[in-house]
Amino acid sequence: MSDEEQVEPASVMLIDEDGIERRFTLHDAFDVEDQTYYLVEAEDEPDLVLILREDESGLVAVEGPEFDRIVSILENE
Repeated sequence: MSDEEQVEPASVMLIDEDGIERRFTLHDAFDVEDQTYYLVEAEDEPDLVLILREDESGLVAVEGPEFDRIVSILENE
């Protein structure tokens, strides 16, 4: 694939803690310290950008110090 070719981001449906389905655009998936993270943006609310982490029960929103650490790692790549 050449540098000029762009891959369209995937669209995924996620269910929030209230059981409501929302569509998100998956911008990136990456591993940090053997943990998989996903960078997603709400399609109906572009200001809502989340970092999600895989765990035993599914995907969990990353918050607090972990969020700051992951953002710092992404900014330095």
